[in-house]
Amino acid sequence: MNYPGIGTPTLKYGEDMIDHEELGAFMKACRARVDAEAMGFPVGKRRRVAGLRREEVAELAGISPDWYTRLEQGRDVGVSRRVLECLSKALQLSEAEMGHLFALAGVQRPVETAVSSSEAVVSQAEVLEALSPNPAHCVSGPWDIEAMNMAAEVAFPELHGKKAGGNVMRMIFRDEGFRERLADWESHAKQCLATFRTLYGRQMRDPRFRQLVNELTLSSEEFAAWWPRQHVGDLSPASKRFIDPVLGELRFTVRFFQPTEDPGRILTVFMGDAYTQQRLGEALADRSIGWKE
Repeated sequence: MNYPGIGTPTLKYGEDMIDHEELGAFMKACRARVDAEAMGFPVGKRRRVAGLRREEVAELAGISPDWYTRLEQGRDVGVSRRVLECLSKALQLSEAEMGHLFALAGVQRPVETAVSSSEAVVSQAEVLEALSPNPAHCVSGPWDIEAMNMAAEVAFPELHGKKAGGNVMRMIFRDEGFRERLADWESHAKQCLATFRTLYGRQMRDPRFRQLVNELTLSSEEFAAWWPRQHVGDLSPASKRFIDPVLGELRFTVRFFQPTEDPGRILTVFMGDAYTQQRLGEALADRSIGWKE
C-alpha cells in the first residue's frame, strides 16, 4: 500500500453520484454564511435572510436567478465545471468547501498530485508497525477501523468498546470516556465532523455513511445540532492533547495520509512529543512483558 501524503483522491464522477438534495442544502448553508454587506449588497431592516439572497448569488456568479433557485431546491439541474467555479467564488468557499461542492455535483475537479517514483510499496501492517510507539490506525468508508497498531490500542482503548464498534465517529460522539480524556473535546469533534462531511460528499452512495449519520443523529445531541450546518474540512494536521489517568498528559500532532491506489482509505498517525513517546514506549514494553509471562 502506497502512502505518499495528503491529497485529494482521484475519483470517478458521474450522474449516478449526484445527490441533488444534499447539493442544494450545502449551497443554502454556504449562502447564509456570506457577509452580504462585504459583497457590496445593501443590508437593512427589510432583509429577512442571513447572508446572501438567491438572486444575489446568481448575480455574483453570472447565472440566471431561476436556474440557481432550481439548483438550490434540489431539482435535477446539470452543472458544468465553469459554473461551479463561479458559484464557489460567489459563495466565498474555502478550498475544502469547493472540493465538497464539486463532489456533490458529480463533477471532477482537476487536481495535480505529485508522486515520487522511488516510493516503496509496503503493506498496511508494515506501515502501522513501523510507526510505533506513535499510535496509528487505518480506516475506510465512514471511518470504520480496518487495523491499528498496538500503540493505538494502548492510547485509545475506547475504539474496542461496544459504543465505538470499531468506528472513529462513534468513539468521538458516543464514548464518554474518550470525551473526558480529550482536552477541548468540542473543538476536536467539530473538526472531525467537518472532515467527515467531506468524505461523505465523496462517497455518498456508500449506505454505511447514511446509516451512521442517522444513528449519530439519534444518539448524540451535538451531532444532531452540528450536522445540518454543512461545515466541511480537510485532512490538515491537528494538535490533540489527552489527559490519561494512567499515562498522564499525552500530546500529539495528528497527520493523515491517503494511499494513491485506494483513496477510500485513510492512514491516521498520532505523532507524539518526546514525553508522550516515552510514556507509550514504556506502556508497550510492560504490555509485551505481560504477554511473555
